[in-house]
Amino acid sequence: MDSLAEKILPTVQPVLATARPNADVLETIVSRPDRDAVIAALLSGGDSRTVVDGGTGANKYLCPPHPRHDLACFASCTASPIGDRGFERATQVFADISEAASPRLRAERLARHESVIKAGLVEHFSVAGLADAVLCPSGTDALLTAALLLAAGRPEQKITAILPCAAETGTGVPLAVACRRFDGPELGAAVSDVTIETVEIPLRTEHGEPRTEDATSDAFAAAAAAATGRPVIYLTHGTKTGLIAPAHPPAGADVIVDACQARISPATVAAYIARGWPVVLTGSKFFGGPAFSGAVLVPRARRSKTAAEGATLGTVMRGAASMAVIEAFRPRAAEMAALLRDRAATVARGLASLPHAIPVGGLRPRGPQWADLPSIFTFAVRDPAQPGRLLSAAELRPIYQRLAQAGVLLGQPVGLGPFGGLRIAVGARDLVDAPDSLGVSAMFDALRGALEG
Repeated sequence: MDSLAEKILPTVQPVLATARPNADVLETIVSRPDRDAVIAALLSGGDSRTVVDGGTGANKYLCPPHPRHDLACFASCTASPIGDRGFERATQVFADISEAASPRLRAERLARHESVIKAGLVEHFSVAGLADAVLCPSGTDALLTAALLLAAGRPEQKITAILPCAAETGTGVPLAVACRRFDGPELGAAVSDVTIETVEIPLRTEHGEPRTEDATSDAFAAAAAAATGRPVIYLTHGTKTGLIAPAHPPAGADVIVDACQARISPATVAAYIARGWPVVLTGSKFFGGPAFSGAVLVPRARRSKTAAEGATLGTVMRGAASMAVIEAFRPRAAEMAALLRDRAATVARGLASLPHAIPVGGLRPRGPQWADLPSIFTFAVRDPAQPGRLLSAAELRPIYQRLAQAGVLLGQPVGLGPFGGLRIAVGARDLVDAPDSLGVSAMFDALRGALEG
């Protein structure tokens, strides 16, 4: 019998802008064919991270490609399954484009939806008239785009990219900022003639605690002073564990802001843009859009050097899904600090109740607004057999997977120097859609079982 993918691909193919969707995922979908077509289009134009395993029905981050109401998701620091609001918006976009009568009209409608998303991002982050938005398939793609943009300014110069260590940013980030392919069979291949050396700065001590802001800023400044090429600082405003580094970039260096977590206020984004610094964002972390949707906010002073092609259908649909959450969050942003403080207190009490869990330092509160407060809570786990030892990131992965099997998604394990950590993340969807009940009790019950099992 023909697979479900083979049955629906003829319907989907005319409106897919680039890559064929992952056939395996469609074997796991048992809903209406039109819904399958939306899912196929939503996944298109991505990379290996959007591939859905035919056995589990989820991608490598354990996220299904459609809403799942039986999952308790605290994984917005990694990736979240698409929610109802986002899926509805993506479906509307797909329907509008697919119903057009000709390829030309479909292309025009795709471009119109892309423009709407770009305008929405510029408006939300308060940079109208200051920056233009470029949509990208993912945050890592957006970092690659920003790196290419900066390299295009002076292509003859060697560059030294200085950034936080990959454990705090992502395994593909060092390759992306070096203008190299970070996924697929050509992993590591150069996508530009520019020569870029990378220097990674550790953000934690040998004991796994965050280094002081001054120590981190000094380390970036020393790396810039020693650089053999033009130094480009990647100011990461929200690492995997919520840190901001460097707080004070060295004077005179070019800066690209990695705000892929999107745990950042519009005022801060506007301040970065005003300094001429491109800002890289995603809608798939804090805002809980589907994996993955990235964007670069490019200062207008640099726009003449930007030669971005139009976004693909999958990128536009994922971006539209993310914008649906941003639009719901934006009018309620002022009340989110109080909700977030309440969530933080609840998480702290829950972690204190787990005998094997050890909270690990992250972002310290920096002000009264929601973006000034921690929303990622990292914890290490004691080895039950050797209580004086903390489990590594590799040893935490089976716990992470057991929790997913129990219906609880956490942020995937990260390396914290000599040990690893799991992460509980609070995202915009948690705050907007479930202000009174996050399922925290159920999450800690599952955690207790996983740690004791």
